[in-house]
Amino acid sequence: MMEIQKVPVSHGMLWIQHGYRLIMRSPLHAVSLAMTFMLGLMLAMLIPVGGIFLAMLLMPVLMAGYMRVCRALEYSEKVLPGYIFAGFKHMTAQLVSVGGMLLLGIITVSMLTVMLGGETLSTLLNNYQKDLDTGALLEAMLAPGSGMAGVILLAVVLLFTLMLALQYAPMLVFFDKQTPMQALKLSMRGSLRNVIPLSVYSMLMQLIAFAASVIPLNLGMLLLLPIALTSMYVSYRDIFSEVKTEEVAPATEQATAAPDAAANSDTTDSEPGAN
Repeated sequence: MMEIQKVPVSHGMLWIQHGYRLIMRSPLHAVSLAMTFMLGLMLAMLIPVGGIFLAMLLMPVLMAGYMRVCRALEYSEKVLPGYIFAGFKHMTAQLVSVGGMLLLGIITVSMLTVMLGGETLSTLLNNYQKDLDTGALLEAMLAPGSGMAGVILLAVVLLFTLMLALQYAPMLVFFDKQTPMQALKLSMRGSLRNVIPLSVYSMLMQLIAFAASVIPLNLGMLLLLPIALTSMYVSYRDIFSEVKTEEVAPATEQATAAPDAAANSDTTDSEPGAN
């Protein structure tokens, strides 16, 4: 049975550091395949009818592919461009099911928000739909006396819970052969057990995202997206350290160790995954 580790708060920062080190093992592959991941989602969303729904269904499939890239970087394997499509060859139906659960969750939260918002929400949406001013709409919803603050808070909590259940599910399905429902439960448990390091990680990623946003021509995305993906992989390997399949059999200490011994020497705290 897989054991969920509770890791130190400092690992929220170490996940990012080790994710960056994975990128540096093969920057060209790490960056170009991350862009392929994003391009695949964007192309799906461009489909006129149901594109956004297709993108949600494919997100875990493409995510699993990039996680396969991370696995190759982790063990210093040769990174093959085709790895980004590994989710279309292995556990595809289960990964699409995870995407279906994401889609169902978002639809459910949206419907609940509309039901609870009632006429107030409809009026606000009608008033602001012409201007498409999202900031003004949100300000109006949160204004005293609007009655929408509680509805918005509930929607945020539900969406946050959905994200916790889904963030590690593709990796748990793809690498650990968990069923979609088991993967959702394990992802939720692992996230809640490590909510503090995950919060630190989230705040640091927001700072990195802000720094990347000021780089001209959106060049910051060339580093932001790969770091977000590789660091999420490192956190998965750290939290879900006991794996049962032969494919991921090497010890977890090696799985999240730095690319070389010299890189390890700069952190005296316990390394992610060193249990």
